[in-house]
Amino acid sequence: MNQSYLRSVYLRLAGTVMVVVMLALAANAYLSHRAFERALAPEMARKVASGGASARSLVLKAMEHQIGFRELYGVEQTFDELKAAIPEISYIAVTDPQGVILYQRFSPPDGAAEHFRKPSVLAAMSTADLSPPAVRVGNQYVVSMPIVTPQQPVGILHIGVAVDFVDKIILEMLYDVVVVLVVALFLTLELLNFMAGTKLAAALKSLGRTIEAGAGGDFAATRAHASDTAFGGVLGLLEAARARVNAAYDALARDIEVGRRCPAHERPPGLTAAHQGLQALARRYRFGVAVPSTRVDEGDLLAKVRAPLFIFILAEELTRPFLPGYIKSLLVPIPWLSAEIVIGLPIVLFMLIVAIGQPFLGAYSERVGSRRAMLVGAGITALGFAASAFADSVLDLLVWRSLCALGYAMVFVAAQGHVLEHATTANRARSFALFVGAIMVATVCGPPIGGILADNIGERSTLAVAALLALGSIAAIRLLPGLDRSDPQRAPAKTPRLRELGGLLLNHRFMAITGLAAVPAKILLTGVCFYLVPLYVLSIGSSQSVVGRILMTYGVVMVVVAPIAASLATSRERMEWLVSAGLVVSGMGGLLLMAGDDVGWVFAAIFLVGLGQSLSIAAQSALVREHCDAEVAAMGEHAVYGVYRLIERLGNALGPLLAAVLVMTFGYRASFVMTGALVML
Repeated sequence: MNQSYLRSVYLRLAGTVMVVVMLALAANAYLSHRAFERALAPEMARKVASGGASARSLVLKAMEHQIGFRELYGVEQTFDELKAAIPEISYIAVTDPQGVILYQRFSPPDGAAEHFRKPSVLAAMSTADLSPPAVRVGNQYVVSMPIVTPQQPVGILHIGVAVDFVDKIILEMLYDVVVVLVVALFLTLELLNFMAGTKLAAALKSLGRTIEAGAGGDFAATRAHASDTAFGGVLGLLEAARARVNAAYDALARDIEVGRRCPAHERPPGLTAAHQGLQALARRYRFGVAVPSTRVDEGDLLAKVRAPLFIFILAEELTRPFLPGYIKSLLVPIPWLSAEIVIGLPIVLFMLIVAIGQPFLGAYSERVGSRRAMLVGAGITALGFAASAFADSVLDLLVWRSLCALGYAMVFVAAQGHVLEHATTANRARSFALFVGAIMVATVCGPPIGGILADNIGERSTLAVAALLALGSIAAIRLLPGLDRSDPQRAPAKTPRLRELGGLLLNHRFMAITGLAAVPAKILLTGVCFYLVPLYVLSIGSSQSVVGRILMTYGVVMVVVAPIAASLATSRERMEWLVSAGLVVSGMGGLLLMAGDDVGWVFAAIFLVGLGQSLSIAAQSALVREHCDAEVAAMGEHAVYGVYRLIERLGNALGPLLAAVLVMTFGYRASFVMTGALVML
């Protein structure tokens, strides 16, 4: 009951926040469009006028050399150069003193010829140094600049800018606002869960225990509850009622005991019946003083790991949109390696260290405790981010990103160990949902914010922000319990042995799942999302904010669809269908770039990749147990899944390397298509 109540509180709060913010967004969009249009038109006019002044000076210089105004040569070439300098320009024209068009280039707005002949426009030729305002003509803003020689006015230069130039700026702003809205909603839920969720759950549990105790006849005195907690007033009233019943029973027991000590002839009548009734009450109800419980609430211990894990993963996710571009800016020649391979090296090294290091770091975490391992890992990662912000070359960055990888693997393994340590058989699925949920929410929030920050404050400053977040996670990690309580029934973590690794590599059922499902899925994830998308989107002229929005799409789809797909994976046949469908849908995402090459197609491709990964990720892991039950019985579940995770993470490392080779050989679009085709096969 408590969990459902909490969920309803969160959903209602999220819905209220969403409605309020959406209304504010709509009002802001309308008012901002009006304000931007009024503010941008003068700014645009000044920008166009500064560019048009150079074209006008060329005309005046030609006339100084006795070239007639109607006989100018190379006017169209000058117009092309002006548009190259100011891409927003949609139309350029030169008219004579009567407003007749002599030269023009590009697409004229509706009513341009009539506008040029208006007396108010022709009157501008009376002032040579006029600062022209922008006037809307059809679907363009037109700036009219007089061309005046010392002897007489000779004409007007008209430059038009499309009205949708302002609309595009507003649309970009709205995209960022929507991104911030989505991120704010997720962050609000995480903040509520961290600040109020645990306390509210504890208050609800206390209230529920008090009601159940009263309804069950338990009136034993308990310690006083703080009245300033959630439901403190109600809880105090209920406890006071129980205390009054307990005190009345105690008083009755004392009175009966006093009466029984009196001589028989002095005892009040009915004392025997009262004593028998008191004994009946004692048998039916519980009175006296309650023994305080020393049981630790495992739910609270599990909930505490979500906040530090979310903050820490968020720091790494900030780097996703701009890291390949940042690596590209630090390129130095490396013999025998192409630029495309070098750009992928820091990503490959990061994934490789995480893959190989996790089994060893799991044993370290068990030895020193998950809290201490997380503190060490977060500190190492913060150092890696800070040093990455000051890297001079890609060689420096390789070292610092290796530190980030080591710290990331350490925190990940330690947080997973904390969940295993405090999860029970009854709540293990919910515990891992909490663990994965923190990662997925960080995947939604990190890339768009990282892209916006990189566009506005630069990549190095964004890396510094990531370092601060990693340091901030240390404060949350310190709230975790200092000493872990080992479960004697849980086997200690260990690295896969060569015999186990070799036996599973030769097992066709295990390799069918690992080599033909898990590895291709990870190659697609890291090769496309972490390598190809950031570089390709920047190569076609878009910004790092756009990269962040695209990668956020993947995270949102995973958050929404993955739980639904997991609930459907109830049998082996369903699992196999989900994995197959997921791989096909993911591969179609890569093939989608055959249809077009703009940002919209990249959005659609990543949506399909996210959808496919969501369908297969839960069923894929479950199929290992379904198809390798004999191996699990012989080697143990830890050994089988240890090898499975190791090979799967090697696919993470292989993805950027394969994508780099494909880009070097075939180009970006072909790399998307070929990676998608590989996954479908």
